[in-house]
Amino acid sequence: MLKAAVICVLIFYLACFLFDLWLLGDVTMLSAVLRFGVMLPIAIGLLVYIAGNHPIEKKEIAAILVALLANVCWCAILVSSSSPGVLTYFYAAATFQMAITIAAASPFRPALRASIFTFCLNYSAIWFLQGASPSYVIQHLAVYMPTVLMTLLVSYQLEVEALTSHLQMQENEALKRELSRQNKDLARLSVTDPLTRLANRRGTEMELMRLATEVPDEARRVVLLVADVDHFKAYNDAYGHGAGDECLKRVARAMRRALPMEAHLARHGGEEFLAILSDADADMAPTLAESLRRAVRQLGIAHGFTGDRNTYVTISVGAVSGRIQSEGDFERLLDLADRALYAAKADGRNTWRVSLDEDEARVVA
Repeated sequence: MLKAAVICVLIFYLACFLFDLWLLGDVTMLSAVLRFGVMLPIAIGLLVYIAGNHPIEKKEIAAILVALLANVCWCAILVSSSSPGVLTYFYAAATFQMAITIAAASPFRPALRASIFTFCLNYSAIWFLQGASPSYVIQHLAVYMPTVLMTLLVSYQLEVEALTSHLQMQENEALKRELSRQNKDLARLSVTDPLTRLANRRGTEMELMRLATEVPDEARRVVLLVADVDHFKAYNDAYGHGAGDECLKRVARAMRRALPMEAHLARHGGEEFLAILSDADADMAPTLAESLRRAVRQLGIAHGFTGDRNTYVTISVGAVSGRIQSEGDFERLLDLADRALYAAKADGRNTWRVSLDEDEARVVA
C-alpha cells in the first residue's frame, strides 16, 4: 500500500510540471530540473528502499522525508517565479499536507511533526511570493488550516484503527492458542481414566490404531497382559468406595512403575487393567507378569476379607504373546489373556499364567 501511494503521489507531482508550464512560464527550466532531475531519482530510490527488507516504520518515515523534500523544491519553484499566477498556484500547498498524512499512511506522531514542518516551510515561503500580502496570507490560512486539521484527524483515526486491528488480531491469536490448548486437554481427557490417570478403553483403541499404522511390521509382536485385583468387591464393600478408589490408584501407580516406559497401560474396566508392550518376545511375558504381581503385593495394602490365605491386596495376571495387525488380532489375544487370567484365579490368585499356544489355548505357569 505504501509503495502504491508513493507511485501515485510521484505521478501527480511530476504531472504538476504542466501547471508550471501554464502558470509559471518563467521558471520552467528550474521546475524541470527540480522535479525530474532531483525528485524523480530520489523517489525511485525511495521505491527501491520500500521494496527492501526494512521495518515498515522506517519506510513510512522515509516516505515522509521525501514528501517534505518535494515540498521544499516546490516552494523554491514558486518563490523564484515572478508570474502573477503564483498566488493562485500556492493554494496547492494543501496537497503536500494530504500526501504526508494520508497518502503515506504514516503514524500520527511523525505526521504531526511533518505537518508542523510543512506549515512552517509554506508560511515562511509565502511572504516571498510575488504579490503576497497579509490579507492573502489570511485567506490562504482559511483554506490551509481546515486541510491540516482534517488530514491530521484522518491520520489519527487510521492509527487508532490499525492499533485496534492489531490488538484484535493478538486477542484472536491468544483465543486460538487457548482453544487449541483446551482441545488438546479434551482430547487427552477423552482417552484418560479420571480415577487412575491411566489410558481408558478409547486410549487403548488409539494405541491399537498406532500399532496398526505407525509401527513397523517387525515391531507388531506384542506381549499383552490382563490384570485383575483379587477380591476387590469384598474390599470395596468392607472398607468403602473411597478406600476402594484409593486402592485402585495405588495399584495403578505400582503397575505403571513396574512396566517399561514404552508399555501401554490402561484401566480396562472396574478393577481390571490391560498392558501392551510392542516389539516384545514371548519369553518376556512371564517376566512382565511377575513384575506386576510383585509390585502390587509389595504395596502391603491390608485386606482382611479375602476369604483365603491372602491378607493383602493382590492381583492375578493373564499374559499372551502374539502379533497385532488388526482389531481382530487384538480380540483373539485378549480372549487368550482372559483365559490365562481365569486360570490364575482358579489356582488361588496372587499369581500369573501365560497362554502359549493360540490354537490350543494352552495355559502354563
